[in-house]
Amino acid sequence: MEFDLIHRHFATPFSALAQANGGTVIAGIGDDCAALRPAANHVLYVSTDTLVESVHFFTTDVPAVVGWKSLVSNLSDLAACGANPLGFTLNLSLPHVEEAWLASFSSGLLEAAAQYNCPLVGGDTTSAGTNLLKTISITVFGQAVGTHTGFHRSLARADDEVWVSGTPGLARLGLLLEYQCRGQLDRCCEPSSLQRVEALLGVLPEALKNSACQALQRPLPRLELGQRLHGVARACLDLSDGLSGDLLHITKASNLRAVLSLTALQALWLRKWPELSEHIDADSLLETLVFTTLEGGDDFELCWTCPSGQRAAKVAAGVAQSCVGKLEAGEGVWLMQHQDSEPIRLESRSYVHFSQGLT
Repeated sequence: MEFDLIHRHFATPFSALAQANGGTVIAGIGDDCAALRPAANHVLYVSTDTLVESVHFFTTDVPAVVGWKSLVSNLSDLAACGANPLGFTLNLSLPHVEEAWLASFSSGLLEAAAQYNCPLVGGDTTSAGTNLLKTISITVFGQAVGTHTGFHRSLARADDEVWVSGTPGLARLGLLLEYQCRGQLDRCCEPSSLQRVEALLGVLPEALKNSACQALQRPLPRLELGQRLHGVARACLDLSDGLSGDLLHITKASNLRAVLSLTALQALWLRKWPELSEHIDADSLLETLVFTTLEGGDDFELCWTCPSGQRAAKVAAGVAQSCVGKLEAGEGVWLMQHQDSEPIRLESRSYVHFSQGLT
């Protein structure tokens, strides 16, 4: 049954994409090992990630959405390193075989693989036991020219600017809306902030709600932007766990502190949705929106540092790029609320495994 399942839902649907990449994929599904051929003078990049049911996705999520996000979350890591995809492997553990779920999951996975030219080259399927949850593990392989730095987190320097793509926090807003629809908003909000979050969700324009749900269900890996940041960015990472927590990885590796601008973080939202200023007339509500940027996750936008006044040569595929702060001597991540005020240190409230459930 296992091999029939593999052929029906993975080997056959993905075969055309593998054949189209025959110059790179020397051996794929059906052999003991995959064999990939990077381009001459290129370095291999490898990233792996695991998604667990009820931790990273809801049991009731559309399987095609889960398939899309499973691959995109790994492709985003390649984007953060300035690499292009070569292929990926999939390990799938299931409590039992659900043909309809597998067909839908495979279709979403294939859509992402085809869109970003990343063929499936191998993997494994196992039984997780009837009392266990679905587990999806993907390892993605990419390449970048050998002279590229890889945007290591330790390469940031004092006086670098901190830049982000898109609107970090948008997926977190989508998750809050999802929990609200389920009548479970208290599961992902602290009691002290629940009333403010409810007030914020109640005044959001429909266009913003739709964008937030799209960001949660169908994130986009910024692969093209990662390529355009070659020679521009020093350090870079993708925002999978919230801006304040993820940026902390750069500050620790580089022995610096980041000072973020509240005005710049507010502008991320107001520039794209100026109608927010008509609906949000209380500072506390706008502050709540900003903290979805700082504490959210699953955006898969890029955050990078670069010398002052330098940015990507041109905007990649219409992706907005915004300077939201700077690096300086010190440690931690701080927030400057007003131009003449002292910054306040932010607590890292990004998602940490072994501390809580789905957030």
